[in-house]
Formats: sequence, structure tokens, C-alpha cells
Amino acid sequence: MKRIVSMLLLLTMLCLVACSDTEVITPDQTSATTAESTTSAQSTAATTTQASTTEMQNPFAERLELTYLVRFTHNYDADRWDELELEEKFNIDLNVWTIDAYNAEQCTMMAAAGDWADTGYINGYDPVRAYNEGLTRNISLEQIRTMLPEYYSILEGNPIGFKVNHIQDEPDHYYGLSFCYAQNNYWYHTNCFRLDWLENIGYPISDLTEVKITAESFQQASEDVVFLSNHVFPYEEFLDILRAFTEDDPDGNGVDDTFGAMWPLTGPSYGSHWTDLYTGMFGITSAYTTWLYYDETSDNYVPSYALPGWRDFLVFINEMLTKGYMNYMVDVSGGDYGGNFYSAILTGNYGHFPLDTWFNMNPGSPPRIEMGIPQGFLEKAPEAQFVVVPAIVGPEGKGGNKRYVDLPFRDGPWGTWTFGHTCTDEKLERALALLQYTHFNDEGFYRYYYGLEGIHYKWSGEPYKSAVILTDKSKIPRKYANDAIQSIFATDKFLIDYRKWSMVSEWFMQLYDFQYKNDWFINYSLEPDKLINRLYMGNEMYDEYIVLRDKINPDIMTVANDFRNKAFKGELADINAEWSNYIDALYNAGLQEYVKIFNRSEFGVYDIDKKALYN
Repeated sequence: MKRIVSMLLLLTMLCLVACSDTEVITPDQTSATTAESTTSAQSTAATTTQASTTEMQNPFAERLELTYLVRFTHNYDADRWDELELEEKFNIDLNVWTIDAYNAEQCTMMAAAGDWADTGYINGYDPVRAYNEGLTRNISLEQIRTMLPEYYSILEGNPIGFKVNHIQDEPDHYYGLSFCYAQNNYWYHTNCFRLDWLENIGYPISDLTEVKITAESFQQASEDVVFLSNHVFPYEEFLDILRAFTEDDPDGNGVDDTFGAMWPLTGPSYGSHWTDLYTGMFGITSAYTTWLYYDETSDNYVPSYALPGWRDFLVFINEMLTKGYMNYMVDVSGGDYGGNFYSAILTGNYGHFPLDTWFNMNPGSPPRIEMGIPQGFLEKAPEAQFVVVPAIVGPEGKGGNKRYVDLPFRDGPWGTWTFGHTCTDEKLERALALLQYTHFNDEGFYRYYYGLEGIHYKWSGEPYKSAVILTDKSKIPRKYANDAIQSIFATDKFLIDYRKWSMVSEWFMQLYDFQYKNDWFINYSLEPDKLINRLYMGNEMYDEYIVLRDKINPDIMTVANDFRNKAFKGELADINAEWSNYIDALYNAGLQEYVKIFNRSEFGVYDIDKKALYN
């Protein structure tokens, strides 16, 4: 109704303007003047008509419905303020589906019914399978170039992106848009020490940069609690630190209740993002199924479990567990990893641990993480101070961490923004216009990712150059309150600029700025020598590998798992002496067949220009 009234008022105003500007011709005027005026008027009218026609052209003239699915929509409020704004701006009806895009069962049921959202991502179902089953449509490189130029520029800057999600039999066509977000420049965890304990046992650190927090909810840790440093402890010093944290009563309470560190899993394992800090001392990570390393001893490319660095790590973890300087994480929460980890760490009994970089001290994170370290720690030990350092090093002087993702782009079910089979070309154009504004335009991104300044957040310092401080949900006016997360329409899936992502919390932004300025990612990010991936192997070789893997991998892993478990449990008298027999057993079990593929020259080496990556 408001639109109808507005149109009537507009037409009335145009009519009044037209009448007031009409020229009155008098009999005194000569015919020449009249002719000239007539010609001029005709010309002006033609020009005006052309301009008016140009101005009135509306690329969004027809109202369209777009179905939309991303993660965290299960508590979504229909007709949210941001939905209404975007519907008005793009002349669309946004129908946000509230199934869990990360739930494989729900997504499989959706696909079985023949349903797929016009636009969004669905992590619970492979996009190649979805396309082959007719659930999704393709998108051409030309459509990307003309309708999403900012994304196309990202592809040009990282040319490997042109290969990701490419449909092999359809030149210049893709299964969807490959995620290219900042987690390629991101360590999931960092090395954290109890700084007060280090000082108590005689290992002070001089180059400290204080992390300062202004958010009201974190005032307990606002200053003089968390510090950053470029200090890297040599291997022998680190071993002595773990010993002293365990044996020398670093908290001074006179009770033997402290440990150097915790193996943050409940038993023997190849590891996780939480353990890469420890395996990283030996140049390897938990990516044992996809990362390959050149082994000088055998002159082969091999997985981590066949590398001397794995042997050296097993010697380390065996010694630490046997001596009690490290212990296993106890399962007190029935398999709930986060519950187990924070229940252990918040006892205040550990001097070194992996610290979550993104969720830590981040308003809106799960409470046990948001309020865990250091706030929860300070309740147990008010005197506690913490220092984050880039790496710890192993006996060969190696040390590093694993980036959260291996490539600047992602594909597959966890890395593809797809378009459903109901998404016509007309809908696709509208969907890409929506994406362009909410993901690649600063005005749209900040508005729909963080919300409205002064309502959903405030800047902790200079706008757009500091972190945001999120408003307590209870203080947000109902008109603008969201039961689901704010970032439904602006996600982090194309957020290549890490700085915009790090604004989510003061802690994270200060950490990232320090890491970036001091080249932590360049100097301490571990990389494979080869990566098991279609991009480097080609489809034919990759498919050949998968067939071989399905045939021989169970036998190989039986050998590898047995050796690993015995090493963790202290059941090998001399790991170094047993290593040669173990390697022979691996090759006899089928590793020899693996390396025939891994060693091929056409299997490209993993090569990324870190300086370009971290600009």
C-alpha cells in the first residue's frame, strides 16, 4: 500500500513539474523562431525521452523468489531486518531454509526429495554428486567474470582457483563458486605458555607485547594478563621447561599437582589441529592422509608415518608420557572434545597448551571457549599470565604449525557455494548481485556480517581499523535482535582479506596483526612436499590412487597403527632400533605400491609463494 501511495505522489509531482515548464507560444513570434523552437523542443524531447528511458531501466524490475541456505539457520527468524532490507534492495523474496547445512543426514533427505536451494552452500552433500544427479546447475566463467568481477579478480590473483571445482567435460564451467576465505592464512591454535610459571622456573621472556582488551565482558583479562612474543625455545630448553613445570612446583602451592603439558587427545593418535604444535617440532602435521614428504633416506615421497620425523616425534611423546611431563586428556564429558579439553585446562595445572585463536575471548563464542582462557583460568589462579609464541622447535631445529586449509581455494562439500537446479539464468544474475553486495562490497559486508554499528556492535578503536565489540544480545532492540547468528547473508566464505575476519574480536585482531607483522605465517607455516589432490595429480592419476588406496591401505595402516600405539603406550623398548623393521613392514604391506605413484614426475610438487599468499 505504501508503494502505491508513493507512486501516485510521484506521478502527481511529475505532472505539476511538466505543466510549470511548458513553453507558451505567442502570436508575435516569427515562424522562424517557432520553427527553431519546435526543432529544439523536438530534439530536447528526444534527448529527454532517451535519458528518461535509460534512467528508468531496472535490472531488478521483476520480483523473484530466491531460496537460500547456509549454516546456523536453524534458529532463523523470518522477516529479519536484514532480510527485509535485501529484499527491498534487490526486489526479491528471500526464503531462508532452516535445515542444518552441516548435517549430512538432513542434507541427504533434502536431496532425496529433489530439493536444493537456489543459492547457498550445503556441506552435508558432495557438489559433484549433486550436479550429476541434476540437483544443481553449473556456472560459467563468463558469468563469473561479468556478474561477479570481484571474485574473478581473486581468481586472477591466485590462478590455481581457475582449476578448482572445474567440470572436466565442460570447458570454462564450474560446479559452483570455490570458497576462498582467510582460513588459508590461519592457524587454528597457537603455542601458549603460563608466563608466570616460566618466570618462576628461570625462563623469563623479554620481548613481550601486551594484549589489551576493552570489552566489558573481558575486563578480568583487560591488561597485564596475555602477551605476545617472538621468542622460540630450543628443543632442549623446551624439554627442561616441561620437566620443571611438572617437578619444580611452578605455582608455589607446595602440592605436586602440575604438569608440563597435555596430549590433548584421550589416547594414541596421528593428531589433530590441537596437536600440530607438538608434531610440528618434527616438521610434520596431522594431515597424514594427504600430505607427502620427501624422505632423503629412501629417496621417496612418503606419508608422515613413514618419515624419520615421525620416529623422532614418537621418541619425544613416549618420553614425555612415560616421565609424566605430559599426560592424556581425560574423557570426563562422554566424548565431548571441547568439554574434555576445557575441563582439563581450566584446572590450572598445565603450563603449556594449544590456545584457540579465533573463538578465544570472542563474544558470541560457545561460553566455555569465550570465557575459558584466560577468564576461567583466572578464577582458579588469579595470578596467572600467559604468553603466545610462534613455535617450539625439535631436535633438528624445525618448528612450525599447520594452516587450517591447504590451498587458497576449497572445493567439495566443505568448500563450494552452489546454485540449485531451480536457479534460472535470471535468478542466477540476481543471486550473484546479492553475493557481490553482501560479500565483496564493504558497505554490504560490514552491515550484514557484523550488523548495524551502534546497535549490534561498536568499534574498539578507529572505525574499520580496529576490532568490533559486539553488543550483549539482551541489549539489542527486538527489532534488530537475531536468534540465529548475524552473518547469515554475509558469510566468511569469500573473505580473502584476513583483516576483515580478524575484526571479530580484539584478541584475534591483535594476535593476527602481530603474527602478520612478524612473518609468523611465512617463517613457521609447515607445508607438504606433495599434496594428494586432483589439482596436482590430475583426474586419471588421482582415480588410480583411490583404487589402489582402497585395496592396500588397510594393510598399511594396520602396521602403522600398531607401531604408533605401542610407541605411545611405552611398549617399545627402543623406538630407534625398531624403526628399520617397521619401515620394511610398511613397504611390504603396500607402501612400495604407493610410492610408485607418489614419485611420478607428473605428480606436481606443492608450491605456494608464501609472500604473495600473506600480502
